[in-house]
Amino acid sequence: MKRESTLSYIFILLFSNGVYAYDANNKCENLLNAGANEKAIEESKKLEHKYDANFCAAKAYYRNGNLKASIAAFDESLKSPDLPIDQLFAYLYKGIAERDIGELKASSATFTKGLDTAALGNSKYMQMERKFLYQLGNNAIKDKNGFDAVDFYSKSLVISSNDDERAEGFAGLSVAYFQSYKIDQAIENGVKASTTYQRTGKLSEYADMQLTLASYESLNANYPRSIRLLQSIENFAKTNGSQYYEAKALIAMSDVYDLSKQPQLASEALDKGEAIAKAIGAADLLP
Repeated sequence: MKRESTLSYIFILLFSNGVYAYDANNKCENLLNAGANEKAIEESKKLEHKYDANFCAAKAYYRNGNLKASIAAFDESLKSPDLPIDQLFAYLYKGIAERDIGELKASSATFTKGLDTAALGNSKYMQMERKFLYQLGNNAIKDKNGFDAVDFYSKSLVISSNDDERAEGFAGLSVAYFQSYKIDQAIENGVKASTTYQRTGKLSEYADMQLTLASYESLNANYPRSIRLLQSIENFAKTNGSQYYEAKALIAMSDVYDLSKQPQLASEALDKGEAIAKAIGAADLLP
């Protein structure tokens, strides 16, 4: 998992119904939300409440790229939580920071501590149990352990409470089965993820999952199916005004045409896709 895709866990307040004791309106947090990371760190030192001070500082260090300092501050926050939910969030964020710095074993140990702690609350912290299971699945994927990843994601799906959570679980299972060389199951769960993302309005995630499904079909030598999926994404991108995904679909289509021994179509798709990518400055799509 890329760091930029984990930042939402750091900056979006997931609980606002009174069970979360952290003061999200403290001065450090306000500065952090304004993007003033250094000032937020300094302000955190003035907060009287130790958990709030360390938790906010940890988030600011994380956002500033100082992951070692972030992990140390999350550790300090774990010493003074007001409520179990505060402790659980500190475990969650610390585990993410540990993974981002490359300490995968430590990260999994932290997530496991969080999962065990959440389980002590029976069903009260089931949403947090799901988050820890999902993150453990992500760690297993990063460790190339598809078997364990399938187990963690499957368990997270059982206690998912909404379509956003279910979409994450299905997408994770798709990757886990792919790592386990079970392409049919990877496609099945990818379709479920794609459908759920579309239903919840997460169009970028929907497009990415469709592109992934196209790659699975191509690896399965089902080139016509792969091309149909990519053409569908190309049209979907046009309809929704996303030249980025239009270009991405065309470039992927070129590869599939090439594999299916259609060089002329491959060349046309590549030229068209690269032209769009250059026009919008999408350097990540270009060789």
